[in-house]
Amino acid sequence: MSALRIALFGLSMELCYLTFFFVPEGPEEVLLFIGVNVATFLLLAWVAWLLRNGKSSTEGSRGILLLIVAFGVLFRLTLVPHPVVGSDDVYRYLWDGKVAASGVNPFAYVPTDPHLSHLASADLPAKVNHAELRTLYPALAEALFLLSHKLFGESAAGLKLLLVGLDCLTMVLLWALLRRRGGSTLALLLYAWSPLPIMYFGLDGHIDALGIPFLVLSLFYFTTNRRLLAAVALGLSALAKLVPLILVPLLLRLDKGVRRLLYPAVPVLLVVCGYLVYYEPSLGMVESLKTFGVHWEFNGSLFSLIFFFTGSNETAHRAMAVMIVCWIAFLAVIDRPLPEKIFWGFVGFILLSPVVHPWYLTWLAALLVVRWSTAVFAFLGLSNIANIVVYQYRAFGEWNDQPLLLFLEYVPVFVLLVREVMRGEVLRSGEAGNRNGDPLAGFTSMRGNRHDDTVA
Repeated sequence: MSALRIALFGLSMELCYLTFFFVPEGPEEVLLFIGVNVATFLLLAWVAWLLRNGKSSTEGSRGILLLIVAFGVLFRLTLVPHPVVGSDDVYRYLWDGKVAASGVNPFAYVPTDPHLSHLASADLPAKVNHAELRTLYPALAEALFLLSHKLFGESAAGLKLLLVGLDCLTMVLLWALLRRRGGSTLALLLYAWSPLPIMYFGLDGHIDALGIPFLVLSLFYFTTNRRLLAAVALGLSALAKLVPLILVPLLLRLDKGVRRLLYPAVPVLLVVCGYLVYYEPSLGMVESLKTFGVHWEFNGSLFSLIFFFTGSNETAHRAMAVMIVCWIAFLAVIDRPLPEKIFWGFVGFILLSPVVHPWYLTWLAALLVVRWSTAVFAFLGLSNIANIVVYQYRAFGEWNDQPLLLFLEYVPVFVLLVREVMRGEVLRSGEAGNRNGDPLAGFTSMRGNRHDDTVA
């Protein structure tokens, strides 16, 4: 595939992202968000297919890689100046940064508390969602919010610029990981041009952009057998967003005897220390985490089924918690390469979670670069269906899951997953390598060179 052809695809995607600047704010903007997501995802799939079937020289591949990275950066920077569209979480980030900059613990008060009334402005805390709850973001995330306020004040674009910079770091680390694992670096396309990180970081500015590079760094250190550094990187990832803590039990097989507790303990201690930095007597951080973990639900797959049959939100949440624990415990005890278990740990967690916002899948978009799954790739595209609920809320004030939308989003994913299970493509051993049925086998390698828990 020629560099000119790659450039034409890149320009086509750039034109898609530029359309946001020609549509006024409102429900129509969300429809455009959905449409651009569909168009750019289909273009990504097309380019990936062409690259997989193309034949390029080493020199030509290097030029194509540079184009892929350059356009990936351009897509993200294009959207930074535009106001958020699909989510308003960024205003909570900006508020937390402003509160911390004033010398107040952001966990101490809800945004509407009279103690903080002197900090109010036209946008903050007026645009903060769920202002009745205290913040629930870990310490490293709060540090980034504070840094953003120090540098850019209440500017959403400034915070998004920092997040895009971190997302570009993710691309660099994925490139290094691909080189280390022996895979073609052209597989970086799967993340660099994926509409999920582009739109959910460059446009909507989600904090996941801070956690993902540390997860990729952790994988890199595991593949180079630097286990302690890998555990530290995993802890830093969890200090940005708590989800990577689900991976801690997977580290128990990295050593023997008492030493096997060292690596799981490191990320946990880092997160605990982070929260101790923001300790306040009322433990407001625990209150918000409990509310989120016990009551909230949106776009969950198996959760929605159990909720439908039992009619109980509480029962469905408990069932999902048990299933997630069982899934992670199963992964912890089986003998498979650690990166393989990390990949399927994230997949299982998201499929079992009561809350599945599309930007949660940005973690999978990064992992997909080094561990291909047709089902997961389809999931990245189909997650866009959940944005129809966002449109209905913006247009009619109704926020409700709909069985038809859940069916359209998840049934193809589970069908493809069952197919992969039947073909032995789930939780493969290190020697399984690439399969002829892998659409991206032509330019991404998953070959392993050791049969332990550190190298896939």
